[in-house]
Amino acid sequence: MATGFDKDVVVIGAGIFGLSVAWACIKLGMSVTVVEKTTIAAGASGGVVGALSPNVPENWSPKKQFQLDALLSAQAHWAEIDATSGLPSGYGRLGRIIPITNARGLEHAQIRTDDAKSLWDGEAYWHVEDSAKFNGWIAPDAAPYGVIHENLSARINPRLACLSLATALKSKGCEILEGWEMTAIGDHQISGPDDTIRAKAVVMAAGVDCFPYLETLWGRNAGMGVKGQSAVLGGVNAVDVPMIFGDHTYVIPHENGDIAVGSTSENKYDDPYTVDEQLNVVIERALTICPALRASKIKHTWANVRPRARKPDPMLGPIHGPDGLYMATGGFKIGFGIAHKCGGVIAAMIGGETVSLPKQFHASFAEATKK
Repeated sequence: MATGFDKDVVVIGAGIFGLSVAWACIKLGMSVTVVEKTTIAAGASGGVVGALSPNVPENWSPKKQFQLDALLSAQAHWAEIDATSGLPSGYGRLGRIIPITNARGLEHAQIRTDDAKSLWDGEAYWHVEDSAKFNGWIAPDAAPYGVIHENLSARINPRLACLSLATALKSKGCEILEGWEMTAIGDHQISGPDDTIRAKAVVMAAGVDCFPYLETLWGRNAGMGVKGQSAVLGGVNAVDVPMIFGDHTYVIPHENGDIAVGSTSENKYDDPYTVDEQLNVVIERALTICPALRASKIKHTWANVRPRARKPDPMLGPIHGPDGLYMATGGFKIGFGIAHKCGGVIAAMIGGETVSLPKQFHASFAEATKK
């Protein structure tokens, strides 16, 4: 531990980004405390969908390569977490099918088949197949030109994954303080109502709650919360079938037999935590694509807000402000797929290493492009 500090690192937020940063720091031998104002995975990280899916294999970029590397390393990462915690994260590399609805879509899908062979380095495929291969799981009318079938996508149970990761962290000596309300951030420290924690590095990973703080530093909008609504359906025996993504809707078979359906993306909303008729629209889309779900029943629903940075990329690394302050937020729809790699980046930065990171992912880039 650095002299004069209580910990090497204090992380603000016990969602997937905060816990992933903590894990990466612990693995580098740092002492870590995580503080959370409510409970583990109480915000966007407590969702139910859990889709870890790649970008389309075309127009390749460092951003897409970063995500690919994260997805390819996710299986080993979550196997290590679950083995350490003794709890299931629900990770499973099921693959994904995407209905092709017109001739142009078929043409593009066929081109991307060849692109995937080179861009994905033979680690996964992107094929065009007859929808009859998945008879009973996807409606023929929903995929008149066949389906794209790729085997890179995986599912995870978001809340269980966070609980597994938190338990693994505690077993490694990481302190997680729930119900800890932060009142101020200073140089190398954060303060609560009753105490102050000093650390070599402070990592703010509080999802949408990061944006108001950044706005006070930058003097303009830093990001927003995008509401998502989703549902868990039961009563369908979905075994050895891939997830489906069609008509802006995911259908994801989870390890316990439940089916997750979602999600909306709402920039405007009255109540971020309640479901409404927009979820009914999403569920109906899922039923149309996947007839097997007609026999299901809604077990429970979920609504919350996901952190979307002003530019829809994660914001990682140090920013101008209190000394020792780092930012890790803005994962939005891809957060669970890249969180472990983002955590490794932050830990490496704190450790003084030079990191390779797409320029758009640097928090300093978001800060510098504020106008």
